[in-house]
Amino acid sequence: MDKVTIKLFDSELMLMEYLWDQGPCLAADLSEEFLQRYNWKKSTTYIVLKRLEGKGAVSRSYPKYLVTPIVTREQIQSVETHTLLDRMFSGNFTSLFANFLNSDRISDKTLDELQALIEEKRGKADKTDEE
Repeated sequence: MDKVTIKLFDSELMLMEYLWDQGPCLAADLSEEFLQRYNWKKSTTYIVLKRLEGKGAVSRSYPKYLVTPIVTREQIQSVETHTLLDRMFSGNFTSLFANFLNSDRISDKTLDELQALIEEKRGKADKTDEE
């Protein structure tokens, strides 16, 4: 998978979330949906779609302007995570995780899930070292 460096604004992310959840969609249907959900004018939806197309996040096909996401949610999450890491924590993973761990919102279940992820990652690293 190619490395994605696309940065999305909030309005662009809203449209991408919808496309990731619903799949390819006609621009007219998107416009109607976003009018109902967020009171966006048709022109607003089309401007955001044009920006997303210019960034390479979506493609459109004619004749009915079918909009299809090109990048995945995971690719954009990775870009945003690295941006947060670099911008707020000077690239230091330990500081980022310490910040999350100090949150009042973290549950024991989440801690168990994180521990399992760490153990899984360590297991993969150990196997790579053995090869």
